[in-house]
Amino acid sequence: MSAIFCVSFCWAQDIFTRGLVYQLPAMKKVIIKQGIQYRNVNDTTLSFDIYYPPAFDYKKNLPLVIFNNGVGSMDLPRWGVYKDWAKLIAANGMIAVNHQSRGRRTLEDCEALLDYLEKNAGKLNIDTGKIGLWTCSANARTGMRLAYKTRPAIIKALAIYYGGPDSLGQLRQNLPTLMVRAGLDAQFLNTGIDNFIQSSLQQDTHLELINYLNGIHAFDIFTNTDQSKDIIVRTVEFLKKNLLNPVAKNDFVLTNKNFMWLIMNNQLQTALTEFRKARTNYKADSTFQPFYNAVIREDVLNANAYWLLGHRRQSDAVEVFKLAVESYPESSNAYDGLADGYEATGNKQEAIKNAEKCLEKLKKDTGIAPDFKERIRQSAVDKIQRLKSS
Repeated sequence: MSAIFCVSFCWAQDIFTRGLVYQLPAMKKVIIKQGIQYRNVNDTTLSFDIYYPPAFDYKKNLPLVIFNNGVGSMDLPRWGVYKDWAKLIAANGMIAVNHQSRGRRTLEDCEALLDYLEKNAGKLNIDTGKIGLWTCSANARTGMRLAYKTRPAIIKALAIYYGGPDSLGQLRQNLPTLMVRAGLDAQFLNTGIDNFIQSSLQQDTHLELINYLNGIHAFDIFTNTDQSKDIIVRTVEFLKKNLLNPVAKNDFVLTNKNFMWLIMNNQLQTALTEFRKARTNYKADSTFQPFYNAVIREDVLNANAYWLLGHRRQSDAVEVFKLAVESYPESSNAYDGLADGYEATGNKQEAIKNAEKCLEKLKKDTGIAPDFKERIRQSAVDKIQRLKSS
């Protein structure tokens, strides 16, 4: 959905008076400070409104949720739904901000707002380590770029309603993200959301998905049902939970999916480093389940290397085979795999050397079934004969 269409549609629906379908009595009691200036540029003054919980005593700092203005509207802080969302956040014990931005300058204005809020956090009672962003529809392209790319150190949680980004490439695993997808929305818009979800799954990020099958675009404004209200409540709880306990900046979780994603996106050394870190941590953990947690398991690592080999990533495959030998130095199968990797790269000497090492290890390898043991032996013998005769 284009920004122009979104704004025109919302205006036609009396955007200044129509609010959120979910209401709490405490929303009428929140404290609102309006028109705080955060930027002056080209004779234009940009401001924001800030919402505090009822009876807030200004003696402590609280988490903040920013309602992203990615469409470039000077009137957005007066929209009924934005005011209600901010009141709902404040009624739940957090601080909320609605702000102005300029068309075609939304990213730089949003960046300026975040910088201002971080710099003036003390006097605004904002906990700078607990700032989240809510974005929707045509706003999402700017909002998601802020959270993932241009101001990642500031944003600790992200909620997205019925809106998708342009291409973001590598995502932040340490950003808890809630995506709310409206099933009855436009196909092209949901395709963008689906692409983002797929990228998130490939990289194994902290993603929560609500697929509101009967949901329309802007359901939080127009669909007054229990399901809509439940999603709104779940969104507030998501923000509260992840802002009160933010994910650590360097708390990376290696999975087989993102291990392979890193390699396929030319970050082999990062993948190897993260694997070694995971291997050390898991082997020191008395509760580690070596079969069900497959991240460092030999057969899975071996399968990943052969997958790379089959997809013409021979050099990468050799490094993963070497990682298998490093991780399981007594495994005959690991050496046979490395021999296959070297053969694929044309390195006959190393291929023969590792095939012979496989046969040597095989004599002492009692942890495998006899039929599999024979298959490994035959594979190594055939390789040696083939390579020495060629």
